[in-house]
Amino acid sequence: MAKKDNKFLNYLADFFAIRRTRKKVAREEAIVVTDTLNTVNECYNALKDNLLFMTDIEHNKVIQIESCVAGEGKTTMACNLAVSLSFNEKKCLVVDLDFRKPRINKLFEVPNENGLVDYISNRIPFEKLVKKTRFPNVDCITRGSSIYNPSFLLTSEPFKNLIAKLRDMYDVIILDAPPVLQISDYIHISAVSDGVLFVVCYRHTRKSELEEATELLEKANVNVIGAVMTRVDSKDPYSYYYGSYKKYGHYYGYGHYYGHYYGHYGDPGNK
Repeated sequence: MAKKDNKFLNYLADFFAIRRTRKKVAREEAIVVTDTLNTVNECYNALKDNLLFMTDIEHNKVIQIESCVAGEGKTTMACNLAVSLSFNEKKCLVVDLDFRKPRINKLFEVPNENGLVDYISNRIPFEKLVKKTRFPNVDCITRGSSIYNPSFLLTSEPFKNLIAKLRDMYDVIILDAPPVLQISDYIHISAVSDGVLFVVCYRHTRKSELEEATELLEKANVNVIGAVMTRVDSKDPYSYYYGSYKKYGHYYGYGHYYGHYYGHYGDPGNK
């Protein structure tokens, strides 16, 4: 893992409104990035450009996606980011390491069987492990069979050797990890990743949760390369309060307008 860098890159992906209809909820749980020009693509393009041009992607090619708790848009962001990166001729791989709640297979619409657990358990050869998606330059590795003790897999030599092998095959590897506050797997995953991209959900992530999660990451000496705020509604008057979280500097806002949000993290009632 790369040494911890005190210069945190920060991003605000403002691509979904707070007031969600059933249609919007379904949309949040799908691959929505395309090669056409629209607000959603602009948000992911901004995130992608910051990642490519402000981060040494050659030395930070294995990116661990984290959040405080479940339901913050972590997996959706991971998959859409991979698709967005692929439009820059980057060969991308998304690996499902959220063993208790795997969703990569659903978003990419591929079978879950013959996944990571099966490969590490010597049930399948490498040739059956990596799955092609409907997006050129984007492959994925699903969880596969269920596993009782994920920590055993994540600390195993076969898993470490696999990530090392995949580094030579892909330009960017995105690891969809379980939430920091729900399981300690993030520590083991950070041993093979180059940095963490942290997902914060507007009006969902509590300030206390973010403080606890960042403290845990700091204690583990995890290299946090940036933060993404999802589901921001810039028309909401409380969006002003969702700006600066001092550990990360400031977030850039995209969506209804371009701008910066400064102030405390979280709205006054979200303690």
